[in-house]
Amino acid sequence: MNTFSFKTPIGLKDYILKDMEKKNKIEQALKELFLSNGYNLIETPTLEYIDVFTYDAQDSSLYKLINKEGEVLALRNDMTKSIARVVLTETKDMIFPQRFCYISNIFRYKKAYLAMQHEFTQAGIELIGTNDIYADYEVVSLAVKSLNAILDNFNLYISSSDFFNNYLDDLNINNNVKVEILQAIKNKNISSVKKILDNNLSDNKNYYEVLSLVIEAIGKKDLLNKIKSNVKSEKTMSSLLRLEKLYELLEKNGLEKNISFDFSILSFGDYYTGITIQGYTKGIGTPILEGGRYDNLIEGFGIKKSACGFAINVNDLINKTKLTYERNVKLLYSNDKEKAINELNENSFVSLEKSLEDAFAYGVANSIKEIIDIDTNEEYELISGKYVKKCRGEL
Repeated sequence: MNTFSFKTPIGLKDYILKDMEKKNKIEQALKELFLSNGYNLIETPTLEYIDVFTYDAQDSSLYKLINKEGEVLALRNDMTKSIARVVLTETKDMIFPQRFCYISNIFRYKKAYLAMQHEFTQAGIELIGTNDIYADYEVVSLAVKSLNAILDNFNLYISSSDFFNNYLDDLNINNNVKVEILQAIKNKNISSVKKILDNNLSDNKNYYEVLSLVIEAIGKKDLLNKIKSNVKSEKTMSSLLRLEKLYELLEKNGLEKNISFDFSILSFGDYYTGITIQGYTKGIGTPILEGGRYDNLIEGFGIKKSACGFAINVNDLINKTKLTYERNVKLLYSNDKEKAINELNENSFVSLEKSLEDAFAYGVANSIKEIIDIDTNEEYELISGKYVKKCRGEL
């Protein structure tokens, strides 16, 4: 028999033992944080009608299938759109604003050479029913608190789709040229931007200066002030003033340390209409957190509701989290298994190994904090990957 069929498909992975323990720790920490901030858990089907994800455009990242009734379905590739569908179908009984949180698996088909996961777990929130600046603050502040809860080091970058749209409108160029500029910004290619401007605008020095800042600079309020000094239209200035107010709120509450403005960031969803945020941590080149404001997405489902949210890619953080994964249970060892069984309590289980050395090996592999040798009445504690006998004063 060909053993190839027993391997996991490209982009899919098993999670066991320590990796699964750490993954679960991250999920539990984030879930508790979301719930303590007033968010309500939501679960949507893994399979949805394909229209949920393609009502606005085709999506090449979808896993598609046809059921026995001939209906075209897709594996969920975007929790935001699934929740938007819930808002449409359940609106009658909802009071807005509505706060949802989730821990859900996402499926996105990527090209094999990218070596990216096709299935991964996202932990996220959606605040639906208000476009208030204080809603933006709530979402961004919770993004900061979430990354603080699970990581020692991270950076959160803020941008604004609203600023981009308004500023490119100021250039009085057609949509095709706007798309070219956005692609150049995404690639951080300042020479391409200059070429596009030269080909489409005779007097473009001021615009080039602003777009150079957008592509090349990352900063705090100083960057925002530089861009503001080169902006003339009221609508574009309004977008920047909203970002300034958001930063001031974060600063006032001591949450600005890990936050910078980076106007070149573009996210997976192209439906963002206001702030956009991306989180990064050392050693991972792709965003570990993405989100923002999407005031038009739910309207595409037939009901007008502003919304803002973010999602964290849990799998990427398994080897980065500061959360410990020692299991707070005791392993009871004895040559006489019935004797060990008689000593059981709710935080212990019996070693099935035939020697204490084998029990130690099992304990290390499974991150068991303590082992008790029932035969000698000795206790051992797991320290730096080895079991050390507790001194009598600790027993």
